[in-house]
Amino acid sequence: MSSKKTLENSWLGNIPLTGKVSLLVGSLLTLFIISSIGTSLVLEQEKQNRAAFSTTVNLLREVEQTSRILYQRQSELRQLLLSSGEPDTKTLDAANAAISHQLDHLEQQVRNDAAQSTRLDSIRSLDTTWRNNVEQQVLTELRRLAKEPPAQVATQREQLLSQLTVRTPVSTPVIVTALDSFGAYARRQLEEREHALEQSESQREWLLWGTLLLAALCGVAALRLSATLITQPLRLMSGLMERLARHDHAVETPRIDRRDEIGTISKALAEFKQMAIDISDQNWVGHCVGTVADRLQRATSHTEFAQALLSQLSPELGAGVALFHLRGEDDALHPVGHYGYQPDPADGLQPFRMGEGLVGQCAREARVIELDAVPGHYLRMRSGLGEAVPPRLMLIPVLSMEHVLAVIELGLMGPLDARRHRLLEALLPVVALSLENITRSVHTRELLERTQSQAAELRTSEEELRTQQEELQASNEELRQQSEILNQQKTLLEALQRETAEKADALARASQYKSDFLANMSHELRTPLNSLLILSNDLAENREGNLSEDQIESARIIHEGGTNLLRLINDILDLSKIEAGKMELSLEQVDLRGFAARLKRQFDHVARGKGLRFAVEIGDALPPAVQADGGKLEQIVTNLLGNAFKFTQSGEVRLVLRRPAADLPGFPADRSVSIEVHDTGIGIPPEKFAQVFGAFEQLDAGTSRQFGGTGLGLAISRRLARLHHGDIQLRSEPEQGSVFTVMLPQLQPGAAEPAPAAEAPPVTSNATTTLPDTPLADPAAPRDTTILVIEDDPAFARVLADMIRRKGCSALVAHGGEAGLQLARQHHPTGIILDLMLPDMDGWTVLERLKAEPGLRHVPVHIVSALDEPARTRDSGAAGYLTKPVSADALNGAIDRLMLPTEGQARRLLIIDDDPASRTSVRTLLSSQPIEISEAGSAEEALAMLRGETFDCVVLDLGLPGISGFDFLERLSAVEPRPPVVVYSARELSREDQLRIRSHTDSVVIKGAHSSERLLDEVSLFLHSVRLRPAVSASGSDDDLKGRKVLMVDDDMRNLFALSKALRGRGMEVLMAQDGSKALHQLEENPDIELVLMDVMMPVMDGYEATQEIRKNPRHAHLPIISLTAKAMPGDREKSLASGANDYLPKPVDIPKLLSMMRVWLHR
Repeated sequence: MSSKKTLENSWLGNIPLTGKVSLLVGSLLTLFIISSIGTSLVLEQEKQNRAAFSTTVNLLREVEQTSRILYQRQSELRQLLLSSGEPDTKTLDAANAAISHQLDHLEQQVRNDAAQSTRLDSIRSLDTTWRNNVEQQVLTELRRLAKEPPAQVATQREQLLSQLTVRTPVSTPVIVTALDSFGAYARRQLEEREHALEQSESQREWLLWGTLLLAALCGVAALRLSATLITQPLRLMSGLMERLARHDHAVETPRIDRRDEIGTISKALAEFKQMAIDISDQNWVGHCVGTVADRLQRATSHTEFAQALLSQLSPELGAGVALFHLRGEDDALHPVGHYGYQPDPADGLQPFRMGEGLVGQCAREARVIELDAVPGHYLRMRSGLGEAVPPRLMLIPVLSMEHVLAVIELGLMGPLDARRHRLLEALLPVVALSLENITRSVHTRELLERTQSQAAELRTSEEELRTQQEELQASNEELRQQSEILNQQKTLLEALQRETAEKADALARASQYKSDFLANMSHELRTPLNSLLILSNDLAENREGNLSEDQIESARIIHEGGTNLLRLINDILDLSKIEAGKMELSLEQVDLRGFAARLKRQFDHVARGKGLRFAVEIGDALPPAVQADGGKLEQIVTNLLGNAFKFTQSGEVRLVLRRPAADLPGFPADRSVSIEVHDTGIGIPPEKFAQVFGAFEQLDAGTSRQFGGTGLGLAISRRLARLHHGDIQLRSEPEQGSVFTVMLPQLQPGAAEPAPAAEAPPVTSNATTTLPDTPLADPAAPRDTTILVIEDDPAFARVLADMIRRKGCSALVAHGGEAGLQLARQHHPTGIILDLMLPDMDGWTVLERLKAEPGLRHVPVHIVSALDEPARTRDSGAAGYLTKPVSADALNGAIDRLMLPTEGQARRLLIIDDDPASRTSVRTLLSSQPIEISEAGSAEEALAMLRGETFDCVVLDLGLPGISGFDFLERLSAVEPRPPVVVYSARELSREDQLRIRSHTDSVVIKGAHSSERLLDEVSLFLHSVRLRPAVSASGSDDDLKGRKVLMVDDDMRNLFALSKALRGRGMEVLMAQDGSKALHQLEENPDIELVLMDVMMPVMDGYEATQEIRKNPRHAHLPIISLTAKAMPGDREKSLASGANDYLPKPVDIPKLLSMMRVWLHR
């Protein structure tokens, strides 16, 4: 046993199991290696002996062969003696050569053996002597005798050999004898090597048996070590673990101080034993707490509670005596129960006040008090067999929310162990809670008893109290049920919220995927469409005059088809914006009667073309205006009217604007507006009502359909209506016609009540009257101030013309866009008043064409229209706008604004910018204008100049030091006269910034950072000359663009060809690159490039990255870059500008707008 302990405590016991196994395997491997090495050495020796043995045998064979050759030579020599004639020595020479060869071979074999080499040398010497003394003399004599007659020399021949042999001491037998001596020595060596081979085999056998014996001993030792160090300890600990699993906690776990796995298992076993003991203690504590809690719950009074608690707790804690002191309402501690205690009959049990005695002190301090070595006269516990003195006294406070409820006093026979302490810690909160419950129950019972005693006197009150109690119980039950229902609903709601959040995430991802898809689709469609529109427009212009009228008309049809396709793409993008929640409304007060008049004018020609009657009906109770986005509302109703005319072959189409006939869900009749579109068309079956409002859904969707369309109009219209918190309703019968009703709230939720509109001059409602195409005044005389009015309403046009004449100016009136453009080219008016809703051409198109012609681009245009789109109006370069109905004062103000100083008066411009380079850039841009330019580096300096001087226009940067541009605008309102302001700043305007500036819209033209609008045009609106301009060609001049070098970067060869053709046609030099990396290469080779047109989506290097790389080169830091993209999605413009582009233009490219934009940046 001691040897076993020694072995376990030795270094072997501390080696891990893997080390022990490695040691055993290493020992066996070492033994195998040593045995293998020994065997290899023995085999190598044996191999050498066998080689030497074989060599010796071969040597003996060659010795015998040499002896035979010697005798053969002897025989050949005798043959020569017996032959007559000249001796033939060929055979003899061959024998000599063979002997020499044999001797040489023997010499090679014995070159390492000195004795044998010496013997071989003597043999070679003997052979040489024999050849010289015998062979040569015999041959000499034979040659001599060959010359004599044969009969005389025969006897001499026979005697010649014996004579020479006698005279010579060397003969063939002597040589053979020497060879035999040589061979005898070799045979002795052969015997020695044979003996060595036998010894090698014996050694190999001994080595094999020794290896096997050592391997067996190692195996026995390994088994012994594994049994002692591994198997037996594992078996011991396995048995202990089984006993612990059977809850035998009395087992003694061995302490094995080893640093291997056995030692680790031993420590784990000890921890497992302690954990089992702790679990057992916890189970015991839990059982005791459960038993006590069960007993306490059955108690109905404080006395029962105290007795139940002490009778259960005292035996478990080993207490012989116990008292329970309850804290009463008088703040005293009253003994209400005891265990094993016999009170003094004389004194009884007295209460304690807070701080009195140990009980009162324990309650005051709210902590446990323990006393050891209690005196014998202090306390005794008695039984029938005797009495004893408890040596320990413990007082335990019962706390609830740091408030003492009671004190438990225990007389213990000994200290509490850890398990009993845990029992107390776990039990005291339960006791406190149960005590509070029994106290409330006792109070309730006391109240009930007092109530019952009072009810004995007042039976009526008793019955009422009973009824209230029953109702209270019913209410409690109802509250409990409602609480359970609320909990269930809460759980269900949380599950629904999680599900909704997951679906929202999935919907957001799907929306992002769709947005990305639409962006890519937009790019892929706009890219070829860009080329189509540019080339078809170029062909339609017929600059070279080599096309026929039919070819020009074909090009116009192609251009119109491409424009329709572009409109479809925009519809799809609008639908995507609405579904993604990115469509914003610009709310305003839309004049409903003016709105109806515009629609009447817009669709009158459509009705006449199809032979239909078109009527507009306005209800008497219709409010004057509705709060909505005017453009979006017009888009909704225009689409409904378009569908009505498309699907109606005969009959009529009616537009009805009125209050709803009755209250509808969500649309009270007195606060809503109904816009109805009636038709007598093909009608819609009821089962297809929902289908027609789906995206890309059509009523007539078959292959033989007779009505075209994309199926997007109604889907977009309903979504736009719902953005306005409205809806579109449908009533229809097949072959009877349809009624689409747009329901809108008069005021959008959360919006403030609109201010009352100014009274407008009386305007006739006859929207079908047309104006003649002739001016209402005589042609303008030279140097006269002329205002051109482009308005299709004859009454309103006459009102404007009369107001212009009263101011001493000439008035020209046109009823359509083409007529207005023609009059503008002929007369070059001082200013233009333009309506947006014209019968033959959209007002925006008229404005764009005016700005595209160099001879008219500087003429200020003031818009007066029922379509309220101020943001678009400002961005298009108009001098101002008024929304119908409009007051006379507002019209007079607009006309006065168009009547600027006449010839001879100086025109002055003030540039306010803290950047000198920016001021120089603006000055250079406007240097072609006959104006006087002043500069100010701060708002303070500018205000001082404005108070002392008069300026006709101000160019303002918002990012100024000191007083900001916003504060400057507010202070400028106090300056008289207040000049108009063009905000020209690199700062992006947020919605809050725009609202802040909007109060100055009478005198401020808002310009965004890197905007595509022309600063030159905006300033010219306020500084244009009133002198009659000389006639300029309507086609305009592009001389300022001739010779300019432009780099086009686009991966689509169609776009490169189309756009380069348009630019080269205007005299520009165009270089091309198909991706960003090639563009960088072009810039390196052509440093004189003046402007870059950069596509965004390209392979290898896209436009964003290429722009950033260009900006990294200091030489190109100020090179103008205009970003062109067919993607046209929200955020593309901001991303392009952030990458370093100067401006942005979506595809398909508007050539006049692009040329104007290029002029701005080329003249900086």
